[in-house]
Amino acid sequence: MSTQLQPDAPASMPQSAVHYLPLVHKVARRLGRRLPAHVCLDDLISAGVVGLLEAMQRFDPARATQFPSYAEFRVKGAILDELRRGDMMARDARTEVKRVEQIIQTLTHDQGSVPSEEELAQALGVSLTDLHGKLEKLMPVRVCSFDEEGARLCAGDDSPFERASSVQVRERLIAALDELSERQRQVLHLYYMEDLTLRQIGKVLEVSESRICQIMSAATLQLRVLVKARLKDG
Repeated sequence: MSTQLQPDAPASMPQSAVHYLPLVHKVARRLGRRLPAHVCLDDLISAGVVGLLEAMQRFDPARATQFPSYAEFRVKGAILDELRRGDMMARDARTEVKRVEQIIQTLTHDQGSVPSEEELAQALGVSLTDLHGKLEKLMPVRVCSFDEEGARLCAGDDSPFERASSVQVRERLIAALDELSERQRQVLHLYYMEDLTLRQIGKVLEVSESRICQIMSAATLQLRVLVKARLKDG
């Protein structure tokens, strides 16, 4: 009788695809919470399974990377690829995201710091209440787009150039986080690092889920602008 290898052992081959299906479900559910309600979880899982199979084919046990970590990035990348191919994010919403990012970029350049919500609302020519509504509507588009960039950096073929780029982006991201408000950093930490839902974060911070959604949108739109600017400057 053959002995199964532990998936976390260095230089070990992955187990069967069935063994890693819970990982696919976990990634799909985590991404699904950040997408519009009409996006079907089963579709995300199906795309993730394709990513898992590709990961098993391309995994090199001679590398130091553990297979579960490698597979998770591949699964996430495959799901995001499917979202983009299916055009699940409305075109007008993506256009609006780019417009808001451009305004944030201009204000940040002119002021030397990221704009407050009041300053952003004034630049957009809307009230603060209208800005909050706009940010809330852009939430699914913005989060998926932000996650996609990270997934692509981590799910590459691990060439020396890609490794260097990944480190560079992480360094710029850490520096950019310091320019956000304390509340924005707290919300991002709870969402991305602690994996809490918007509702859970709202309970922790004692504000509405809607307000957390608005803070998330503003914070990550600003982060995208800051990181891009730093990468451009070298």
